[in-house]
This record gives sequence, structure tokens and C-alpha cells, in this order.
Amino acid sequence: MKRLGFGSLLLALLLIGCRTGTETIPPPTQEPIVIVSAAEIPAKTPSFTPTAEPTPEPTPEPTASPNPSEQERLLAYIAEMSTEEKIGQLCMFGFSGTTSISEEFSGILQTYHIGGVILFGQGKNISDSPSDGGFSQCRKLTDSIRAANGSEIPLLISTDVEGGSVKRFRWSKSLDSAQTLGKKNDTDRARAQFSRIGEGLKDVGINVDLAPVLDVANDPEDHFLGKRIISSDEEIAARIGIACIEGLHDANVLSIVKHFPGHGAVNTDSHNATPVSDRSLKSLRAYELYPFARAMENGADGVMVGHLLFRKIDSEHIASQSFVFITELIRWEYGFEGIVMSDDFRMAGLRKQAPLDQAAVQFILAGGDLILCGAQHEYQRQILDGLYGAVRDGTIPEERLNESVYRILSAKLRVTDWAV
Repeated sequence: MKRLGFGSLLLALLLIGCRTGTETIPPPTQEPIVIVSAAEIPAKTPSFTPTAEPTPEPTPEPTASPNPSEQERLLAYIAEMSTEEKIGQLCMFGFSGTTSISEEFSGILQTYHIGGVILFGQGKNISDSPSDGGFSQCRKLTDSIRAANGSEIPLLISTDVEGGSVKRFRWSKSLDSAQTLGKKNDTDRARAQFSRIGEGLKDVGINVDLAPVLDVANDPEDHFLGKRIISSDEEIAARIGIACIEGLHDANVLSIVKHFPGHGAVNTDSHNATPVSDRSLKSLRAYELYPFARAMENGADGVMVGHLLFRKIDSEHIASQSFVFITELIRWEYGFEGIVMSDDFRMAGLRKQAPLDQAAVQFILAGGDLILCGAQHEYQRQILDGLYGAVRDGTIPEERLNESVYRILSAKLRVTDWAV
């Protein structure tokens, strides 16, 4: 489905009356002026009585209304959603458990109409120890998640299978690391691997892969991402990354590329601290941003933005909070109309910058769509409190909310059986 651009979307939302809070002009108190066509003016009464009943004018056939497009139906659907339902769609939350979701998370999922769930490996949600590598266990878990969904709108369920050490399941055939795919520089091999990954994920009820990693670094071996980096060569990273996206699309799984604008400029892990760089935007465009720009032009469904501070570009906000990075670069310069997703809000790289309720609001105002937060329910509630308060007091306008909901629901239409 073709995505609407910002201008088209906002105009369409206006036309169907999506905006809330807009005053309706009351009808005039005087009698309206009725415009009558010439055909409706009665003829002069004849002076004689007709000998037969006049032949009635044929009743015109009603003109059939054109069938609304899927975009129009989706916009109409969004117009009928409650504000609470819209806010829930902006969240992708995690929980602890391998067989079913907890009562606490089930309550969050249903009460707040949460639209997305993330699953982690290492026994937190997915265990690779069962005889089949964890696939059947995961299928039961996603069935449990879907059964707890409090909305008719289907969930986005994600994980991150990158290959190499980040694989979540035990695969019957080992998965090459990103580094290996880069060294082989074989797009067919990369596409085939991610097609197999996509099929495996789809079979267990997962429809989003938070991959591939498109960070580049001059010396990947000396970088904390290590073998998760495809190549130090930005052209190779872009080419192999696009092949990975195509492979996931072969299996009808969404691809979220990460970690924009690129950890390669700094060697600080944002899980533990806020990476800080003095790189210029010109320098980033020439190297770190290049694979992301190519991916956005070639089918990426979403971009995950990292918690990194580039002082010469936006001295006040880390990238995941920055209007410069999210709207001016991703939206305006690259023309990307897919989902912009945050990296995990549990990470110190974000939490050391702002309270989570404020950070959630700033992410949306900067142009982001989908907030990721793993299994920390107190953090999740802080995020929701921030969003609810900001929408209620008008800090986040309804039309801004509608933009993000449109992008997220458009993605759901592509990878689920849901229809509007």
C-alpha cells in the first residue's frame, strides 16, 4: 500500500474530520436560501383536463458512490478511534515470561490498548534450549499474547534476529554474522538468509525483525558492536543491508533498520551511558548516514533511532529526541514515510538525559512514531502517563497523533490479515 506523505495525510485527515477540538460553525438562524433548478419549477397549469394519466418521468438511477481506497478507509477508521486507542498504538512494550504473559502485563496490554510487543532471547521470552530450538515454545507464547490483546487491531510482535550471536532461536542451519555477510559481499546469500529468518519468525507469530544493523565503523573489530557491523565500507553495508530487507519482505516480515544515525562515530555503548560525538552533519552524511539513506530509499519499513548526542548538530537533544535528526533528516531530507522507532527507553543513554515521561513526549514531538520499552512495567507506565498528559493538555496535537497512528496501522495492514 502506498504511503501518504505528511501534507497529503494531514489534508485527508482534515477532509474526513479527524481533527478533534475543532469548533463547528453553527447553522444560521435565518431560513436558508433554496436554489432551485429550472427543471424543478412547475409548468403553468393547463386550461384543459387531460384525457389520460400523464406519463411519469423516469426515476433516475442513483449514482453509485466510488469505492473508497484502502487509504481512505484507514483514515476513516482512525477518525473513529479514541484518543486512548491511538496512544496505545505508539507503544511497543516487553514483559518477562516464556510460556504466557503475566497478569500485570496483560492488564497493561488491555487497559492501554498497547499496539506492539517485543520479545527478547536468553530465556527472557525465547529459550533456544528446547529440542526444536525454541520455535514451538515461542509459538505458544505469541498465541498467549494475541489472546490477551484488548483491541480488534492486531499487534506488531517483534524480536531481533541479526545472525551470528544475535539469533534468539537455535536454528537448524547456523546463521552468518553481519560481519561474515559483509566479507562475503554476496547479496544473494544475505537475502536467502534473511528470507529464512523471516519464514522462521512468521511461523511463530512474529511479524517484525529489528534488523539489520546498518552502523558502520572504521575498525569494527575495535567497536563494541563488533561482528554485528556488516562492514567498514559504507557501500557494502548498504548493499548487503538492502538484501537483508528484501529477504524479510520475501516472508512478509517488517524490517526495522538500526541504529540511526550510527554508533560508528563513537565507541560508547548506549546501554550504559550516553555516547557523545563532535562529528559534523557533513561528515555523517558522507559515511555513517549513507547505509541508512540507501535503506530508506529501498524498502526499509522502519528506522530505529539511537540515544546518541551529536553536539555540533543538536547540542540539546540526543538523536532519539531530536527534531533535527528525526524530522529534518529522516522525514524531510530523505523523504522517509515509514515508522520511526526509538531504541529501548530502558537504556541509560536515554534515562540520563530526561525523565521517561518527558522523553516520551519529546520523541513524538520530534517526529517519532513508536516507543520501545522492554520488560520494566514502571517505566512503561511513566511513558504512558507522559503521553496521556501531553495529549490531554494539547502539547501533542491530535493531528500529530494521527500521523504516527496512520504509519503504524499501514504497516499492520501489510503483515497481518487485518482489513479496514
